[in-house]
Amino acid sequence: MRLKSSLVATAAALATVMIPLVASPAAAASGTEQWVSTNSYYGRMVLNWRVNPYRLDPIQITAQDRATDGYVVGIRLVTNGESGHRVWKMRTVPSGQTTASWTTSLEAGWIDNAYFEVCKIGASSGVIASCEASTVMVNPFDDSSM
Repeated sequence: MRLKSSLVATAAALATVMIPLVASPAAAASGTEQWVSTNSYYGRMVLNWRVNPYRLDPIQITAQDRATDGYVVGIRLVTNGESGHRVWKMRTVPSGQTTASWTTSLEAGWIDNAYFEVCKIGASSGVIASCEASTVMVNPFDDSSM
């Protein structure tokens, strides 16, 4: 019995030391969050920054249409980095709903920073009437050490 408990204690101690040593940079992740809110709409994104490979995973997106004003609410991600300035696909709150949520991911090389825009889009025309940008979310990892 004493040998069995000694083995268990040794295995636990070894795991405590070895797991951090073998964990790869892919395990490294850090999250940032921003939101935009007005009387007409609300938008929120949570970005989980990862390295090796560089990606945002997951990206949690929420958009809310708070007004019955003939507009639909859309939200889109904008990134700046290795691939230049990129404006990603607009996602809209479906007609008849007030809130929509999505979870996605993005692998686009090194991204220095990102923000999102919440837009009012004419329901019948599909034309963007206005957009409001979130605060810029900066990549928490330093690419010089990657």
